[in-house]
Amino acid sequence: MATRQEQRRALVGVNLGGVLEFYDWLAYLFLVPYFGSQFFPSSSPTAVLLSSFAVFAVGSMARPLGAVVLGRVGDRIGRRPALLASMGLMALSSTLMAVLPTYAAVGVLAPVLLVCVRILQGFALGPDGGASVTMLVEAAPARRRGLFASSVEAAPARRRGLFASSVEASVSIGGLLVTGAISLLQAFLTADQMASFGWRLVFGLGAVLALCTLVIRRRLPETDQADRETRRARRPAQQLWRHDRIAFIRIVLVAGSGMALFYGYTALLPSVGPTYTGVSAGQAAHANTIATFCLLGLVPLGGLLSDRIGRVWTLRVLLVLSLLVFPAVLGLNGSFGPQLVAQLLASVLTAVWAGGANALYPELLSPRDRAFGVAAGFGVGVAIFGGFAPMVASAIVGSWGIVGMAWFVVVAAGLSAMATIRLQETAHAPLRSDEDPS
Repeated sequence: MATRQEQRRALVGVNLGGVLEFYDWLAYLFLVPYFGSQFFPSSSPTAVLLSSFAVFAVGSMARPLGAVVLGRVGDRIGRRPALLASMGLMALSSTLMAVLPTYAAVGVLAPVLLVCVRILQGFALGPDGGASVTMLVEAAPARRRGLFASSVEAAPARRRGLFASSVEASVSIGGLLVTGAISLLQAFLTADQMASFGWRLVFGLGAVLALCTLVIRRRLPETDQADRETRRARRPAQQLWRHDRIAFIRIVLVAGSGMALFYGYTALLPSVGPTYTGVSAGQAAHANTIATFCLLGLVPLGGLLSDRIGRVWTLRVLLVLSLLVFPAVLGLNGSFGPQLVAQLLASVLTAVWAGGANALYPELLSPRDRAFGVAAGFGVGVAIFGGFAPMVASAIVGSWGIVGMAWFVVVAAGLSAMATIRLQETAHAPLRSDEDPS
């Protein structure tokens, strides 16, 4: 069992790395208006945006590959080496983004290099959903038994939900950090200077911070208690398919549910509001910022809820809460208040999902395939459900109106509830060992 000092180091090191990884990942999205035309010269702003976001999609498709490769490292070599490799590759890719030549300098080679760097970033981000939550769950401290423990003999519950849910907070902090850096530069640089070199400074800062975080992650404890020979003998892909196929499918469904909710509702609301209700883009952005700050406080509550009532009931509560989206979106009338309510509800749904989902993934698997299975399942869920969520949700809203978004959210939440069918509660039992039956 990890000592208190090791638990703190795991919590801080894993999440600090998550903040910087998502800082670097999201910086591309927020900086496209500044550098897009330098890599995709066109007289049409729409063509520039579409080309730039196509590169973002290509990077997203590389995440499952990184999840498989580095997830395997996490099971066969150790959780810490996998996280170090992820952070090192992210630092390298951010450095390359900061110094990439533009189309004016090297011609068509510029967008080719941009695609290559984004693939590297996607690969580096791949194990985020695997090695990170696996290490946090394995390092979580003990706590009293939850409300729905099956019997008085049940093993004491742990703060696994609380620890694992913190990963979602690191994503939000990373997004806030990059928007803060851009806002700070905008206060001192002109628009031309931001387009010329300001965007490079944002990526450069991310590279420096990533290198600092890499030093901190070197002190992470190794939470996989198996000896080196045992780890080397593991064949996580074969073992996952042989012993844990159903668990893998559950992870894909739950992860896909959360990514669909995030990309198809939370992230889309700031665009849907101005497009369909008349609320100004500035008001929608302010509502999103307030809701993001609130999410930082809601995430640990979601983790504590799942530690208390269990993962199964937390994900079923998510489905019930998703029904509130109907009055929330139907109340959007072009003013700030209803827009804020809809965004705050999105934060509540995200926190509840994160509380139940992030701890559930590692609890479903044994150490022999835990990091690989979680990373691969999460990566597949992101690629299938998350990658297409904005497109599908936008099409539904365009055809059915604003109420279509509510139906989308309910169906997405239903994926998580579906994954809990005939699932034995994992929150109040010890983590599985390699010897436990599937």
